[in-house]
Amino acid sequence: MVDKDELASSFFPLSDEYRAQDFPLYWVARLNAKYSAEVDALLKPHGLSSSKWRVLIILHEQGRMSMSDIATHVVAKLSTVTKIVYKMQEAGLLETAPSPQDGRVTEVALTAEGEAKLAVARELTARVVEKAFDGLGKTEIVFVNQCLSKMFRNLNAR
Repeated sequence: MVDKDELASSFFPLSDEYRAQDFPLYWVARLNAKYSAEVDALLKPHGLSSSKWRVLIILHEQGRMSMSDIATHVVAKLSTVTKIVYKMQEAGLLETAPSPQDGRVTEVALTAEGEAKLAVARELTARVVEKAFDGLGKTEIVFVNQCLSKMFRNLNAR
């Protein structure tokens, strides 16, 4: 546990010195919103959104997954993911089936059409990533990832 005295008091909302722009999570929220908006604008003409893009990429990486696991990985409510998945299934991008282990669980997988749509989305989103990471070196990106994942683990600690 970090002692509050070790950190700048401006990081703590109760401090009179607190300024939102000095708080890393302020920038995380703004960055996520800006990234999502730019990705949405690029993907919309292709029938995709940042949410659908996240579903495609996580299924590509992880393979067949349950709806609840997808929701965890794409950071969305289960009800939202369910709606997205069924719309994507109607578009032929995904297929769903009951889990062989538990028939109450719906598993989701990419179709060949989903893989093709993912390839298009990857090409388009690469532009946003290049723009976002302009001027950052690999070491800086690795460091930011390490810090953010540590903060995430801290919030998940019991």
